[in-house]
Amino acid sequence: MKINTEELLKQAKADAQEDLKVAKESFDHLTEEELYWQPAPGKWSVGECLEHLNITSRNYMPKIKVGIQQGLEKGWQAQGIFKTGLIGQNFTNSFRLDENNQPRRRVKTFKSFEPNNLPQRNPRVREEFAENMAQFIAQIDQAAQVNLNKVKITSAIGPIFRFRLGDVFRFLNVHTHRHLIQAQRVVLLSEKQRRPSP
Repeated sequence: MKINTEELLKQAKADAQEDLKVAKESFDHLTEEELYWQPAPGKWSVGECLEHLNITSRNYMPKIKVGIQQGLEKGWQAQGIFKTGLIGQNFTNSFRLDENNQPRRRVKTFKSFEPNNLPQRNPRVREEFAENMAQFIAQIDQAAQVNLNKVKITSAIGPIFRFRLGDVFRFLNVHTHRHLIQAQRVVLLSEKQRRPSP
């Protein structure tokens, strides 16, 4: 699939800004107890959803920064059209939600990305998420200087998969949105449980 590069980056930035706004409005007021309330054993809390996104950012943000820098050094100038890669497009589609904001398909989370494998809660989970999103938005702006087709980013699941930079922006946006919707559902379930019976 071919996409106008300027439109891709514009949409990626707008989506990231909207996700940051939604997260602040939906989760900043939660107490620690509410933040880590689980709807069922083994089901992620809001804090765990955000921590999963933070783990993802810790993996991809440095790679994106290095990729953009290499693109600048090699003179890979921006092109008007971005062509999605097969693997990148499949990753993006796998995280998409349907028209009812339900996952189109189940995606197995790799163990290293499981927030409940961490030894303790992250006391700055919300602040770190906001910082990561601000960094992501800045990287989208910087990426306007390089060829999104040529810059390749190694997948978090191993060096066997390498994504075009444009695909990385697209699937990270979709992945973030998916887990914020998940976290919002947890908030609604928590509020429903605390609501007194009529």
